[in-house]
Amino acid sequence: MKDLHVISFTKAPIKIKIDDHIDFEVSFNLSDREVGYDDDIRFTINETGDRGMKILKGDRTSLLLTQEQAVQLAQALIQATKESRSIPRKK
Repeated sequence: MKDLHVISFTKAPIKIKIDDHIDFEVSFNLSDREVGYDDDIRFTINETGDRGMKILKGDRTSLLLTQEQAVQLAQALIQATKESRSIPRKK
């Protein structure tokens, strides 16, 4: 019988700083994968700062996306970027 080796796929999350108080993180980790569920791509919003100025109730909100949802989100962001770039900004 062959030995089974589990590959631990853990990379640092990709962080996108929105402003001084908010950043997004996108990551994949095998520990987020559960039998019976297809969502294993983590999308996290982190928020710091004064409670009175915060949008989120907590400091961190995460949700898991399926591969298809992650692709849809990426495509929607790319499409919105194309549309934004196609219209000149007023100076």
